[in-house]
Amino acid sequence: MTQPQRYEVDDTPKAKVFRERVGDREYEFVEEKLDVFDQVLLWDGNPRLLLYLAEESRIGSEEELENHLRQSKGFDHLHKSIHDVGQMEPIYVWKREGQAKYLVIEGATRVTSMRDLERRESGKPKEGRFRKVKAKILPPDFGEEERAILLAKIHVRGSGVRSWGRYIEARFVHGIVVGSNGRSPLMSVSDLARHMDKSPSWVSRLKDAYQFAEKFVEHVDSPDAQRIAVEQFSTLEEISKSRDMGSKLKDYNNSSFDDLRNDVFEMVRQEVFKEYRDARFMKEFHDDPEKWAVLKSGEKHVGHKLANDLKAGTASLRARLEVLPRQLERALERDPEAINEDDIDNLRSALRIAQGALRDVSPFRLDLTAFTKVLEEASLADVKAVQRDDMEQLNEALEDFRVRLAKHKAWE
Repeated sequence: MTQPQRYEVDDTPKAKVFRERVGDREYEFVEEKLDVFDQVLLWDGNPRLLLYLAEESRIGSEEELENHLRQSKGFDHLHKSIHDVGQMEPIYVWKREGQAKYLVIEGATRVTSMRDLERRESGKPKEGRFRKVKAKILPPDFGEEERAILLAKIHVRGSGVRSWGRYIEARFVHGIVVGSNGRSPLMSVSDLARHMDKSPSWVSRLKDAYQFAEKFVEHVDSPDAQRIAVEQFSTLEEISKSRDMGSKLKDYNNSSFDDLRNDVFEMVRQEVFKEYRDARFMKEFHDDPEKWAVLKSGEKHVGHKLANDLKAGTASLRARLEVLPRQLERALERDPEAINEDDIDNLRSALRIAQGALRDVSPFRLDLTAFTKVLEEASLADVKAVQRDDMEQLNEALEDFRVRLAKHKAWE
């Protein structure tokens, strides 16, 4: 007797596919659910681990990796979120053909958290709830350069990203454009800036700040030097880009600045600056022998007091100018339409007055320097927004200026 055919409907949804641009290529990443124990492997090159591992350290097991990741910033908050609402964002995984497990390129803390939660549910009614992790599968030919670009766009590019912290960001960028542990650079400063939609100077500042921090570690020369550099990195970065002083301190081949650099490093080591903003006055401190001597005394947080004295004593005008940008920003957050073209003209008039008060530099040279900086820091979005008329006017103005320059200014 013929058995009746069973009525069946295939209700299995198609796999999710994410289209993402990484570098100069658009990829399609298929999402899969992978077993957090049996199908994925934590990556010992995870940049987030840099805070917890010395350069020469070697990882003995995945358990060690998990222990370090549990110490990372934000882990407890992420752990609670996954417990309460589950995994929100897929991780990124990759493997070569023939490998048994996928390597977790991005999302190691999520995997660690889900493993912890699943272990707690073992033998309980909710066992298996955290066993599967959603993952975007990177293709086997997804190279080191693409991996660096992907991680930089997620963790380094700006506000709203899952920040690693400034020290790790700077170290990661330095490794990409300079190289590390004997490895060659992956790309140039300009290429990384282009992929991140940032200016080359933005990338260079991070690179330079990390190099400056490494010089600080060499100066301190103690087992806890790296930890101090991490804790004081914002201050070190501020000093490295400080007006006039920064360029001298970063001139590592000029021995005439070695003593100055050693003095500054000792100040940082002894915590004379309470917060990184205090270091914005390095030039003013150095130009005043008495203030410099006070800083060299090494008294903890004395730089904060001197910075406050400067703010209050430099004719309250400077203090007001320092807070003006933030005040304007807050006002516009409350009322985005509170400013019009007349207000912009007023600001420009105030700027011209301030420029005219400078004795050694003409307003034109200040404008020229500012314009050059604007061009250097133009993002990809800025470049794309330029219209043909804009470039024609700019080229005409530059050509006219070149003619006059050749006629009236000869350096040879």
